[in-house]
Amino acid sequence: MTWTVGPIRTAARTIGAAVATSVVASSAIACSTGADPVDRTGSVDPADMVMVSEVRSLTNPYEAAWVRGSQAYADSLGIDLKVIVYGGDSQNALSQLQSVLAAGKTVLLNINPNTSADTPAIVRAVQNSGGCAVTQWSKPEDLHPWDVGNGWASYVSYDGVQQGFDTGEALVDSLGGTGGVIALQGLLANEISQTRFQGFQDALGRQSGVVLLDDQPADFDRNKAYTTTQTLLNKYGDQVNGIWAATDSMALGALQAVREAGRAGEVKIASSADATPEGLDAIVRGEMVTTYTTDPYFNGAMGLAICYQALSGEIDVETLPHEKREFFVDQSLITPGNVQQFLTVPSDEEIVRSVQDPFARMAGPATS
Repeated sequence: MTWTVGPIRTAARTIGAAVATSVVASSAIACSTGADPVDRTGSVDPADMVMVSEVRSLTNPYEAAWVRGSQAYADSLGIDLKVIVYGGDSQNALSQLQSVLAAGKTVLLNINPNTSADTPAIVRAVQNSGGCAVTQWSKPEDLHPWDVGNGWASYVSYDGVQQGFDTGEALVDSLGGTGGVIALQGLLANEISQTRFQGFQDALGRQSGVVLLDDQPADFDRNKAYTTTQTLLNKYGDQVNGIWAATDSMALGALQAVREAGRAGEVKIASSADATPEGLDAIVRGEMVTTYTTDPYFNGAMGLAICYQALSGEIDVETLPHEKREFFVDQSLITPGNVQQFLTVPSDEEIVRSVQDPFARMAGPATS
């Protein structure tokens, strides 16, 4: 069974608000528990578990696929899945999670936090309740799972600098090494958004013929990317030869604006992540030049698989090496030359098989 809770909203907090929310929430959690964290690793009956998949929006194709991966894994074990949609609101993400924790079942959480500053309060809340959390993509640079305890089993990410560099380089190549481009970042307080943009800038720095005309945050939101691209196209006109976006959702919003301007295929568009079906189709049609596969189906199941194995005793978090508690996962650049091999959506059975060993796709330690 699946429950979906929370409104879908696109409001983004500032860095200062996110930090304040996390600090206040962390203090509240510490005061409310008044006890050491409960350690239930290796001792929880599946009947007492609830799996939680927490995402910003189900309208985002990547996050919708993430939830499908979560559902496939939960269904394979007969464990209920609760889907929390927090709408890009850091306080909403934590308050909804606290409601689930208060219900009494042992929570197995898989989450992509809204910002890096949100992670401490989230993982400590889960750990203090005796649950297990795996976080993906974002965390404070100086905080590690082993600093918090066994309740934060793993932090999982992808090399955003490599994503940004590879897609930036592909965009430069598609332009023949000359022209003007605009860039659409995600949430400015989000680590993966920062690293992808860093990689993109590194790629531009390797040559001198392509000029960055402007960069704007679009908060991982398709509609905001659409309106932002409209504004920048009106501002810079024919100077815009290419667009780089941190995700498919933003690239597709930009593509809509480019189509309406009558320049589809002429303005080259590179996405730095997600490999959504719509993004892949745009590459096939020649309307986008890249995306990056970070396999959302696998991601949605993998975090829950780590927690399930920890709480059922298949793995001992206490003895896991640091390389299995904070790691990058394999990823691949997708271009017109190899897009055909990524078009098939995996079956539920394939998703479940892919996470039998949830560490099988490790690509080295995550150095955030």
